[in-house]
Amino acid sequence: MKISTIQKTSTPELLVRELLENIKTGELKPGDKLPPERTLAESFGVSRSSVREAISAMVLVGYLEVTQGKGIFLKHDIPSPHMLSSSLSEVLSAYWIMDMIETRQILETNVVKLAAARADDNDIKKLRETIRQMEKSIKNIEGFYNADFQFHTAVCEASNNQVLAEMIKMIISKTHEQYMNFMPDTLCDPDQAISTARRVVDCIEQKDIEQASREMGHHLDIVPLELSRVIPEAERYRNQFETIFYSMPEKK
Repeated sequence: MKISTIQKTSTPELLVRELLENIKTGELKPGDKLPPERTLAESFGVSRSSVREAISAMVLVGYLEVTQGKGIFLKHDIPSPHMLSSSLSEVLSAYWIMDMIETRQILETNVVKLAAARADDNDIKKLRETIRQMEKSIKNIEGFYNADFQFHTAVCEASNNQVLAEMIKMIISKTHEQYMNFMPDTLCDPDQAISTARRVVDCIEQKDIEQASREMGHHLDIVPLELSRVIPEAERYRNQFETIFYSMPEKK
């Protein structure tokens, strides 16, 4: 296959387009095996993580297939390279979502501890109302995400830490924008989201600080779980977080 060095500032999308160019010119033919990940990274002059993202994207949209123990192959029944751009941008945005979710897990599993220690009756009332709005919007995905946004915002406000609250609200807003752009019907199980949110509020009301943090972790893990079902690389993020977060000792 033909290889040209990609600039260091290139994204995985540019690597995908370079691979597509090889397909269009016939350098890569149906059934061909791709070089190993390390070789591709060195040849194109990009990081191995960029190679993994590009390959996962092309697997998801139907260009490549992974055969366990044998390698990565160009499929025989590939779609037209000219029809990839829209689905490619959606797939690659999933990795941005995973980074944002990881950031939220770090911040929100800690800010909820402050909420559990400081929330008053008005905070609890506001949190319960956001969950009722989630229940009312369960069949309206946009309305549901808006209600979920209000739930997380209410948790931030209950922490009584304005700096953390503003930081997290900005991250939540950016993440929810991406939810609506990337497969919104598959990113969240509404019933599970409502159930875990309710447990978070119960813990806040009971001032159970450590359990509130764990329940927030479970709530935030719903989206990565859904993504890992369609993008194998997303499982890496979930496994890393679970190793760190769920290794916390249970409260006696």
